[in-house]
Amino acid sequence: MGLKTATNSNQKTTQPPKMEELVGKLREIQLGLKHNLAYLQQKLATLYSEPELLNGLENAKRDAESRANNLEAEVKQLREELKAIKDLLGSNMEKK
Repeated sequence: MGLKTATNSNQKTTQPPKMEELVGKLREIQLGLKHNLAYLQQKLATLYSEPELLNGLENAKRDAESRANNLEAEVKQLREELKAIKDLLGSNMEKK
């Protein structure tokens, strides 16, 4: 028996967190989420109260989409040109 007692005292026993601790952690998380929500609501209110900001964002979005489309078209054109060059070089190599 003495050996078992010594062995048991050397083993680490992990206790599950107590309900009060879990509730406290959940309340901290809830408080943080409420702060984030209030912050986001404040930012949205600012955004909607100043139409020039919203218009500026819309314009920037349209500009970015336009640039992306232009870049995609340019990449497509470059790929076609590269294919044509490869085909041309391939046909020249076959003639030799």
